[in-house]
Amino acid sequence: MSETPDKRRRTDLDLYVLALIDGGVSTPYELQKLAGLSQGATIPALQRLLKARLVRQGKRGARGRIDYKVTAAGRKTLKAGWLPLLDAGPSGDIDADLRVALLTIWGSGDSRLAAEFLRESADRKKTLQANAEPTGDQGTVPPLARWYVEMRAGAAKALLTAECSVIRAMADSLPRKLAGKARRSRRPTLGRKAS
Repeated sequence: MSETPDKRRRTDLDLYVLALIDGGVSTPYELQKLAGLSQGATIPALQRLLKARLVRQGKRGARGRIDYKVTAAGRKTLKAGWLPLLDAGPSGDIDADLRVALLTIWGSGDSRLAAEFLRESADRKKTLQANAEPTGDQGTVPPLARWYVEMRAGAAKALLTAECSVIRAMADSLPRKLAGKARRSRRPTLGRKAS
């Protein structure tokens, strides 16, 4: 699978799309309507999955919609592909971290691992929040610039606080297991490598 410089954004999205296809959400339209993913993100992901031979195109259906099917290589990738994402720890992006948490439940059947991952994500946001303060000597800065910097820092801190709360709420509301074909990759303990 293709990766961006942080080696995560495309990987978690591609694997999530692969899991959705395996679960029966198999057209770009369904990925948008049923899973809430934009076609601008899913169509390139589908192209990457096709190129990697993790999915294949089915026959054109109603209105010319093409459905996708997971290949044997795709199933193999799906079985353990979530492990490196979990081990790498949270990325700081709420959508990506939620996808990794859901893939963890899908792959392991263990919602505790996913909840732990999301709580780690929230803890990282809390650390960022503590550091969201204006820098430099604000006494020598002209008032208009100082007000902007202070207000912007206050807004950033409030957003991080809200994101931290939302991520913790997501961790607390994770389903015990996901319906569908959960892949069981045994994991010896709940602990992960320190990032």
